[in-house]
This record gives sequence, C-alpha cells and structure tokens, in this order.
Amino acid sequence: MSRHVDRELGALLDGAMGRGSCLTLAEKDAGSLQRALERRVQSGTVFSPARGLYVRADAWAEMSQDARTLFIVRGLQALHPNWVFGGPTAAVAYGVDVSWSLQDRIHLATTRADHRGNSSLICRHAVLDEECPSKDIEVVGGVRVTVSERTIYDCLRSTDFPRGLGVADSAIRGGVVSQGGVTRYIEGLRDRSQGKAQALGTLAWTDPRSENGGESIARAHMLLLGYARPELQVEVPNLVEGGESFRADFCWIRRDGVVILGELDGTDKYVVEEMTHGRSLDEVLSDEKTRGSRITLYDVSVMRFRFGLTTRPERFAALLDEYGVPKRGSALAYPDNVHMLPDWGRLRRGA
Repeated sequence: MSRHVDRELGALLDGAMGRGSCLTLAEKDAGSLQRALERRVQSGTVFSPARGLYVRADAWAEMSQDARTLFIVRGLQALHPNWVFGGPTAAVAYGVDVSWSLQDRIHLATTRADHRGNSSLICRHAVLDEECPSKDIEVVGGVRVTVSERTIYDCLRSTDFPRGLGVADSAIRGGVVSQGGVTRYIEGLRDRSQGKAQALGTLAWTDPRSENGGESIARAHMLLLGYARPELQVEVPNLVEGGESFRADFCWIRRDGVVILGELDGTDKYVVEEMTHGRSLDEVLSDEKTRGSRITLYDVSVMRFRFGLTTRPERFAALLDEYGVPKRGSALAYPDNVHMLPDWGRLRRGA
C-alpha cells in the first residue's frame, strides 16, 4: 500500500469518525481505496459491520451498542439518501434507551408500494402514509426517521412489555414524547396496524422517574409477576453527613407500615461515566458501601438484585416474596394509583 493511499484512507476514516458515521466510498473513489480498505479488513485494523461500511476496528471495539447502531445508520443514510429509519432504530437516533436485543437489525419505514424484502441486517415496515409519506418523517442528527410518536408506537406494538416499557419510560423522561401525545397519536390512527392495545397497555404503566432501561425492564418483570407498583427514586435522608439525600431505585410501603427498598445492581453503575460522575472505581465502591451503611440507620429492608435475575421469573418471585414485597390487590398493598412515601422520622432506629 502506497503512503499516499495510506494517508488518504486514514484521513477518510478519521473524517467519518468525526461525523459519527461509518466510512462509505463514493463510486468515483472506488478502486485502489476500496482494495486498500478490504486489505485492512482482512488484517483486522478496519471493521466492516455491513457491506460498504467501514470503521477503525479499535474504535468500534470501544463503542457502546447505541453508538454502533448510529454509526451504521449514518453510513447507510449516506449510501441511501432516501431511506427512512423507524422503530427501535429511529428511537436510538432520538436518544431513547433501547434494549440491545432490539438493535440486532436496522429497521426501515416504507410505504406499501415501496416495501421490499428483508435481509439479515435490514427489516422493512410499511408504515408511511401512501399519499403523503413526508408527513411521517423528520430529520434527527442528519438521519431521516419517523416522527417521534410513530417511532415510539412502533416500538411498543412490536416488542414485549419489559423492553417496551424501557423505551416508553426513556422517551418520556427525555422529552422525546409525552405519554398523552403518544396516546392521542395511537387513538387517532385510522390504519389497521396491529398492536394498538399492547402499545396503550404499556403506556399506562410508564414512569419517567425510572433512571435507565435496566430499571424499567426490572419494574416490568415485577408487574408481570403481579407485584405492587413500586415508587421510584425515593429520597432517603442522609442522617450522618447531612446534605444531599440518597436515592433508592424502588420502594414499597405496605399497609402494615413495613418499608422495602429495592436496589438494582450492575456493572454500569460502577464504570459508565455518566453514572460515576468522574469518580474512580475505588471511590464509587466506597461511596456505595457508605450509602448502604447509612440506610441501616432506618428500620427498612434493603433488597439488592442483579439484572439477570429479573429474567428468571421463579427465582425473582422467590426473592420478592422473601423480602415481603406485596402482590397487587393483596391486603398489604396500596392501590397502584395511590402514591406513598416513607415517614423517615418514624423509621429512624431509636427514634
């Protein structure tokens, strides 16, 4: 490979990286550059996630799943300027939390007339208006996507309740849509698309206080198992240091006065920058231990669990039962529309 081609290719890859996109080559640039890229793919220094798309392999290895999806989408948009992305793919473009399992394919929105077959990468959905498809389209971050309400609706009607709730909570929390706005959009549709009842059912359980998709999915599994709706991100006063309160992911208050706090553990809260706020791993772990010890100053039960347990219904239910989390409609549970917060003064040990 000549030094000239090497420098040119490096500049192209860096330029695409700066745009948040995989590199695509115009037809006029094919030839020596294309062959050079393929050699780099064979050597492992460049990765090709799809035909005609290229990115530095080391950069790809460090990307989150959302970033990878967006790199592919922007590359495909460069190759196919008229494509419109929808469903989970469009939701990622809007900045919505989308389960990784929903990002294994790229979802396109088409009219029925333009609908074509699917592939291992591309999944097409005939959801655009036949007479005026542009009314269902907007541009987000340089990407043509379905309008936000359509995007969230298509996600909710095509996936299960846990993953759908993760999408809905995030979209409302981030201001991408409002619960009422999506509900009105769905109720106003005159097409025969399937899944309207499922989408509306998911929307009825949304709660933007959920901090991330993992917490939303965990809450959905609790609800599917029949347990009472928890309060989210409940503040726990810091009795020792004073100042900023702690927050518990989940909280149940039973009619007999028992309070149960639920904490979803996971590696992200220890390593992801936006959750660690620049602290080192040692600092994060130390803060977590301090937080746990301070909560013991209150007469509450603290149930900690990892995300993987939520997908094992029998074991997850056994844990919830062990800690006394009440079932919906039981004598110990308040109605789902009644919001209760702990009386921390009463719960303080020795008070």
